[in-house]
Amino acid sequence: MALAKRLDEMAWRNVGFIRSLSDQEYARELLEARRDFLRLRLRHEISIRQIYVRAAEQVAQELRGMPPGLTRNHLLALEKTLSREAEKINASVSALAKSGMNEAVGLGARPIDSRLFEALNEAIVPISIARIQRGFGDVNSAAVEALWARTYKGLNLSQRIWDHSQSARDAMRDIIHTGVAAGRDPVKVARDLERYVRQGSATLAEDYPNMMARMGRRVPKDLCYESLRLTRTEYSKAYMEGTYSRGRVNPSYHGVRWMLSDAHNVAMPDGDICDDIAEANLYNLGPGVYPVGEEPVHPHPNCLCYVVPYLVDTDTFVLQLKKWKDDPESQPSIEKWYTDFYRNLI
Repeated sequence: MALAKRLDEMAWRNVGFIRSLSDQEYARELLEARRDFLRLRLRHEISIRQIYVRAAEQVAQELRGMPPGLTRNHLLALEKTLSREAEKINASVSALAKSGMNEAVGLGARPIDSRLFEALNEAIVPISIARIQRGFGDVNSAAVEALWARTYKGLNLSQRIWDHSQSARDAMRDIIHTGVAAGRDPVKVARDLERYVRQGSATLAEDYPNMMARMGRRVPKDLCYESLRLTRTEYSKAYMEGTYSRGRVNPSYHGVRWMLSDAHNVAMPDGDICDDIAEANLYNLGPGVYPVGEEPVHPHPNCLCYVVPYLVDTDTFVLQLKKWKDDPESQPSIEKWYTDFYRNLI
């Protein structure tokens, strides 16, 4: 109960900080973007679990059609089915992850974009919002491609998704082979496989302790856990990168404030790296505040902490844009953005 209370307090503290921003419209947009990101993550987690369930169901369906006392030829046929379903898992998770990361990048950038477009409209400057939007689409694509190509322990994202699909194939194979070796008929083994994928290894350990003891650690507790952890992590990186990449092409962006997730592990007495990032005052801007170019990287797998971008107040930025329109040299940061970014857009 104490931990739940502290998490609830943290959630309200984050909301309270965002709502305390002077620009209430911007605060609302920040909260809505965060809400939509969490909905995206949940939606895709459900989809990933369904991808694995469908793969297991296909293997189980073929297994049910086989006679007791499987021969070598039967096992070879099952091996082909397992490999085919692993390929489907890989293709489906890859496609879902790519689309989810694209959406997450856009959500991270959305509040910044909205403030910029409102200021440009109000200042009535000779700048095409449609042209900027096309350019921002290219920024989004570049951010996702960079995340997709980034390596972790020598593997890029595609390779890690592939590894998880192969691990799923191996786990399903182990359950089938162990069940057959224990004398269970194919129909029962098929049922075992489906129960495992839907409910985890705890059900098999409870019903068939000897079988699970023989398999040891070869079968994970949850077949799709690694895929879920991977996409959670990459979506959070994408949401954060959406803020950073957009900030680099927004003249009103000053940096970010690090926000601890509502699900942050407050039970750790000495905190963790996320607490360090949130409490550090490295640039004399306040705890957890980082200027342009010094924004923190995503710190660890499964992290749901996030950043709130600091922007020039909209009214102030409108005045700066009007001054720039009359005298470009009077607003060097806007003029630099106009020259380096806007004029290079197609």
